[in-house]
Amino acid sequence: MTNKLEIFFIIEHMNNVIVSPHYLSTEIGSTIFNKGGNAVDAAILTNLVQGIVAPETCGIGGDLFALIWVPGKNKPEFLDASGYSGSNVDQELLSNYEQIPLNHPLSVTVPGAVAGWRELSNKYGNIPIEDILDIGINLCHEGFRISKELFNSLKIHSEELSGQSSGYSFYRDNQPYNIDTLIRRPQLGKTLELLKEHGLEYFYNGEIAKEISNSVKGLLTKEDLSSYNATWREPLHQKIYGYDGWTSPPSTQGYLTLSALKGFEMINNKDDYLHTLIESYRIFASDRDNITYDYQGNDQKFLGIDDQYIKDKVSLFDKNAAGKYNFPNPHGGGTAYMNAVDENGLGVSLIQSNFYGIGSRIGVGSYGFFLHNRGCGFNLIKGHPNSLGPNKKPLHTLSPTIWSKDGSLDFITGTRGGRYQPQLLAQTILPYILGESSFEEIMEKPRWTIEYFGSNTSSYIKFEFLNEPEISLLKEKGHEISVENKLIGGYGPISTIYKNSNKNFIGVPDIRVGTEKAFNNS
Repeated sequence: MTNKLEIFFIIEHMNNVIVSPHYLSTEIGSTIFNKGGNAVDAAILTNLVQGIVAPETCGIGGDLFALIWVPGKNKPEFLDASGYSGSNVDQELLSNYEQIPLNHPLSVTVPGAVAGWRELSNKYGNIPIEDILDIGINLCHEGFRISKELFNSLKIHSEELSGQSSGYSFYRDNQPYNIDTLIRRPQLGKTLELLKEHGLEYFYNGEIAKEISNSVKGLLTKEDLSSYNATWREPLHQKIYGYDGWTSPPSTQGYLTLSALKGFEMINNKDDYLHTLIESYRIFASDRDNITYDYQGNDQKFLGIDDQYIKDKVSLFDKNAAGKYNFPNPHGGGTAYMNAVDENGLGVSLIQSNFYGIGSRIGVGSYGFFLHNRGCGFNLIKGHPNSLGPNKKPLHTLSPTIWSKDGSLDFITGTRGGRYQPQLLAQTILPYILGESSFEEIMEKPRWTIEYFGSNTSSYIKFEFLNEPEISLLKEKGHEISVENKLIGGYGPISTIYKNSNKNFIGVPDIRVGTEKAFNNS
């Protein structure tokens, strides 16, 4: 199956590699290498540009996670730039709701992305953050063309966004500008100018912070914002088929990628590949909402990657039948995953998100950006460890990964996709670490997702493509199968950078969500 339409765009400079969801993010991000920047500088710039040209995925009003591979070390470092709920949060404000509304002030936690850039730049950046901001400022004022994806998101939310000051750049007469229209974001450009002048901390303790607090009716206080810092934490780790897999710790669902793959290895039923992987994933995913929450510094209590926990869970596996399990609530939305490796071997796996498209759709005055709604990852079940409350982090779907072998960086991969993320990553990673397929081949293979979530749920799986013999085998075991016979944009896109046989890093684009082409300057 061949499809030359690619959502990911690649630039390579003497083995400096970037992969991102938008050609401008990659193209502009790559320019930092010529200015003396490294992979961390490139990731920050790529992320900044992505938020400017594709605010339906991410932006300065969102949160961020990053894994950093530092040459000479045998494991990555993990940066948690997700935010806490406000100190004035009170679940009783939603007493008439079953779940948190997507556009409610209580859906907003402290936006951590800007603090994440500050930490990344201070610890590993080669060039001043002001130089990176300058590039973003110029782009805001010079403009870019509206993509189909951005247009569709703006159209869906026209009623909410068009009347807000921060939405001014995107609408005319309450209608979004058409696809390929050149637009500018002067308000966001001025906000970035303030950050350049006063430092990134101004986002949390200046007039911007005051306006953020006002925008959410004081549920995030100025003190909540001024006291916020991104934090370095221990990543989760699991050894699988000789590879070391690394991902984000709770309150993220990143562990599901590792647990599902380790479960597959423990089950040792490769001859029935699809049934085994699907069931391994379903077994672990059914427990997600029970064990994934903010452990507030006690991550050692988290069981998700514990070998005994995994052994106990895979004991539920039936090689002859699909099980019935309770599944977590669906969470989806707007996310951008990007990765970079430089010529010195510094690697970055970075994911940044608004959660649902343009997030809460709550604009921050005339500063030109909208706030995310990651707070919707909380539930409203009183007494539950992930219930809405003050000064907590919600369950996150973000699942960046880094993979090493024999103490050396081997590949970096991740995707957007909400609840789909670990599902998609597990089925992408497995054939590679088994030595069955290259990443180039894997990108063209059909993917599947669990499509139904609820109590005592049978297996409902949707495939992009699947041949009749495989359909029959899965149905015999009790899986309910639907097939689209097309590539599905929501089943990706997956971004991968891997080390080839010549020890050079290569970026591999996904073929889902059609845009123009891949850029490759090798």
